[in-house]
Amino acid sequence: MKNITCHSTYITLISFLLSCLSAGATVDLFNGKDLSGWLGKEGFWKVENGTIIGETTADNPTPANTFLIWKGGEVKDFEFSCQVKFQGNNSGVQYRSDAVGDIKDCVLRGYQADLHPKQEFFGMLYGEKFGKRGIIARRWQKADARGDKDVKVLGSVGDKSELDGTKWNKLTIVAVGNRLVHMVNDVVTVDVTENHPDAIAQGHLGLQLHRGAPMKVEFKTLKYRKLSGTAARKALENATGEKPKKQASKPVPKPKMESLARSATSPARINIADGFKIDLLYSVPMDKQGSWVAMCMDNKNRLIVSDQYGGIFRFPIPAAGKKIDPASIEQITYSAERAGMGKPTDAQKKLPQIGHAQGLCYAFDSLYVVVNSRSSSTGAGVFRLLDTNQDDKFDKIITIKKLSATGGEHGPHAIIPAPDGKHLYVVMGNQTPLPDDYTHSRVPELWGEDQLYPSLQYFMKGAVAPLGHFAQIDPEGKTWEVMSTGFRNQYDAAVNREGELFTYDADMEWDMNTPWYRPTRVNHVIDGSDFGWRTGSGKFMDYCSDTFGTVADVGPGSPTGVCFGYGAKFPAKYQNAFFISDWSYGKLYAVHLSPQGSTYTGKVEEFASAQPFPLTDLLVNPKDGAMYIAVGGRKVQSGLYRITYEGKESTAQAKSMPGGEEARKRRQALESFVQREAKPANKNQLNKIWSSLAAQDRGIRHAARVALEKQPVKKWKSRLASEKSPIAASAAMIALARADATSGETVLQKAMTFKYRDLKSRQQKLDLLRSITLALTRGGQPAEEQKVKLIAWLDQIYPASTPEENRDLSAIMQFLQAPSAARKGMALLRGASGQEEQIGYALNLRHLKNGWTSLLRESYFKWFVRAGNFKGGARLNNYLDGIKKDAIASVKDSQMTEGLKKIIDTKPQSSAPQFTFEPRTFVKNWTMKEMGKWVPSGVPGKRDFKNGRQMFGAGSCYACHRIGGEGGAVGPDLTSVGGKFGGYDLIESIVDPGKEISDQYGSSIFSLSDGSQLNGRIMNMRNNEYWINTDMMQPSMVTKVKAENLASIEPSTVSMMPPGLLNTMDKEDILDLMAYLIAGGKPDHQLFSK
Repeated sequence: MKNITCHSTYITLISFLLSCLSAGATVDLFNGKDLSGWLGKEGFWKVENGTIIGETTADNPTPANTFLIWKGGEVKDFEFSCQVKFQGNNSGVQYRSDAVGDIKDCVLRGYQADLHPKQEFFGMLYGEKFGKRGIIARRWQKADARGDKDVKVLGSVGDKSELDGTKWNKLTIVAVGNRLVHMVNDVVTVDVTENHPDAIAQGHLGLQLHRGAPMKVEFKTLKYRKLSGTAARKALENATGEKPKKQASKPVPKPKMESLARSATSPARINIADGFKIDLLYSVPMDKQGSWVAMCMDNKNRLIVSDQYGGIFRFPIPAAGKKIDPASIEQITYSAERAGMGKPTDAQKKLPQIGHAQGLCYAFDSLYVVVNSRSSSTGAGVFRLLDTNQDDKFDKIITIKKLSATGGEHGPHAIIPAPDGKHLYVVMGNQTPLPDDYTHSRVPELWGEDQLYPSLQYFMKGAVAPLGHFAQIDPEGKTWEVMSTGFRNQYDAAVNREGELFTYDADMEWDMNTPWYRPTRVNHVIDGSDFGWRTGSGKFMDYCSDTFGTVADVGPGSPTGVCFGYGAKFPAKYQNAFFISDWSYGKLYAVHLSPQGSTYTGKVEEFASAQPFPLTDLLVNPKDGAMYIAVGGRKVQSGLYRITYEGKESTAQAKSMPGGEEARKRRQALESFVQREAKPANKNQLNKIWSSLAAQDRGIRHAARVALEKQPVKKWKSRLASEKSPIAASAAMIALARADATSGETVLQKAMTFKYRDLKSRQQKLDLLRSITLALTRGGQPAEEQKVKLIAWLDQIYPASTPEENRDLSAIMQFLQAPSAARKGMALLRGASGQEEQIGYALNLRHLKNGWTSLLRESYFKWFVRAGNFKGGARLNNYLDGIKKDAIASVKDSQMTEGLKKIIDTKPQSSAPQFTFEPRTFVKNWTMKEMGKWVPSGVPGKRDFKNGRQMFGAGSCYACHRIGGEGGAVGPDLTSVGGKFGGYDLIESIVDPGKEISDQYGSSIFSLSDGSQLNGRIMNMRNNEYWINTDMMQPSMVTKVKAENLASIEPSTVSMMPPGLLNTMDKEDILDLMAYLIAGGKPDHQLFSK
């Protein structure tokens, strides 16, 4: 009878609650005494002092997220509130959720009001086990959720007040129909309209206890009210402040932006360097003249321009203060977008039938045209237009060279005059193979991918070197000399006064946040060089001495036109600047080059910028001293601008930057051995080449190695045995490994004669490792006896002191199947500071079959679960899947246990990226008032370099920023930040990222005609559609907006850098991080001196 009575009382209580709920009354879901009415896993939940407490410890962890589930029925339209505080890990309130498996398992999937220590996640809407949804809307976002990753940000909500999860906060959820609103302390944190096809209309309510680090969460004053009708509308109105409209009405259309719909961007919206003025001379009518992508001047002071998908036009340059007269624009060639499209006029039929040009050059009394399309009637290639009857009209097309075109925008591009006045240089992207009949290559024809294992490839699969090259041709096209290779998609090039060639090469944005990502970069193009672009994960790093590195890394973007400022009536530093264009981000940079031995270094300055500002080409007119800039491409609105200087500085003709003259002469003398007419070196010449291998100057050392590779191996191989200099020996070993695959044993034997730890610089060590790598890639596995010796020698130096060395060493040890490779590689993986370094080690463990223990292998595959939340370019997940696939294939059947299978099959739970093996716990919401006291006169010394590097990863800095050649590129490169900011300024910029925002990395507010807004940056454009990134942590995620739907674009005062990045660090961690930043990632900085 007792049990029956209790059961009857419980039923009576539930019946009373349900009657209250149906009536819309507010009820308490917690009696303050015990867990009656709640279902949860025993051992994790308890009641103390009128509070529900969920807690995990190191001795009592939960293997997965677990929930305390309310047993009062499913919730649909409702208002819920509670008081909550938490520490150690994040928590949340689950609602409208389905049970996963049996409800007694206490696992839910559905919507969650997230309770997170990071400010941007506190109160967000999260999809727990909800397909691939993960974060649906972050704090401060008003959004329309349409699909797994199709979430349109409509505007912002709430305020930027800091929330402290360790103190009591009021959490409120209002859910009515497809409208989900969260509030913390009565301030809206998210407002989401849920239009996902798999939306959940009703389900369970639960409190979350998160797996991972030990944590504690406390709830009290849990109140619930069922909503319907008028009560539901009023609850939404009270939460959002929006009054419901009495009747629907059509929105009043806002005026479209003239600058985007029918005109190029207004000069008033373009930021430009002090003292300069930019004028819009012409907005190109797309239906008549297309979108301009290349430009040159002829001998009559006329500009010649090309439509990317059509013909070529020319017109006189207007006088100062004047715009282009549309009537003065003359079409000089004709091409349809595709064969059979359009109906040319009778006049157009008489024109030369050629178009789709991405390179134009007026030289030798003719117009050279580089066609980058299979749709032009000529096909892709280099062509020459002649005026045979001297009537000022081109009437004859001569084919200089037909080129294979496997892809439109990575094909042949610019053509420019060579400095000798007798030749031309032609620029080809990496989808243009070398023509079969090239006449000579200054680059040693020792092409190779040089990967110990095949690279992972998800674009241009199977493409192999040499790709992406420069060629020198004579005016008639009788010769085609390969000057340099290994580029991705360099669009243009220019020659300085000293005759040195420079270009601006592209990145592969899909590779962002992988160890093989290379940002856009300025290259000094010297004879015989290979710049190391390879498909997929096989790219050579700049420190590889069989490449020639970079003058300056710029960041993400789409390189287009370049030119030097020679002839411009600009201040001296801008006359000598190398101007480079970024099409995607709308940036015109001035790169200030300084001689550094036989080559150069560069400092990048943002000269002009806007959104959108899709620069395609530029040139200086020496007659008026102005710079002319074309924008357009991919059928976006095109235009022509003129830049002049109106400041007070002198514009007298500037002199060249002095320095490097003797070093360049020495380098050029060595390069003479790679020319077409060069004869084999005699003994004295070979002595000079060999001695130059030991040069400290990288350019001279590179030229010597290339010259050596051009000589018969038998003439110089024997010199290696007696060479004592590690610099010269490494260069010679690299050359020998490349030139003679049968000499691998010789290279390996010589390498082991050096005492690695006694080498004086990191570069010497890397060069030695590179020679070993090349000996193995070219020569294969060594004989067993030598292999044993090599592994023993490597075991003495592995792990080394820098990530670059360890990346190479881990790859070599994997290839050799060294017994210690698994143990040492996993130790490096566990200690790696950021996702790039971790991916590099994971890559170099994937083919390893030996040396694994069950614990090591389980730890390795658990890494893939965590890596599933890494953020990066569009192919990041493909790369991670590829590494995992190879790793699974390397597990022997006898080692594939059920436990290991379970780990391998575990799917990542969508959450913020975690870059450490162990989750980091919340410390506190740091303020400048607290931290400013630590650095009154700078960061104190005796800091911990290793911990500073770890904190750079723990704070998610690598996701957006590069330092010392590592990291993402959507934010500023921080390598030189220590020369600009002190400790106080650095801390302030992290705590308050919006206080001062660099124009180069600032975002814009895009106001749409429907009244919604986006905060972000244009990443790409096509057909007058703008692809806007709103999350720096996910550079491949974009929202597409038609230009005609934009009402305005204004600079944003809100930084895209998330706040709260220091909240898992203590004082010492933060100071170590500041020291790491000031040191530019260099361990030998004085701040780390003990």
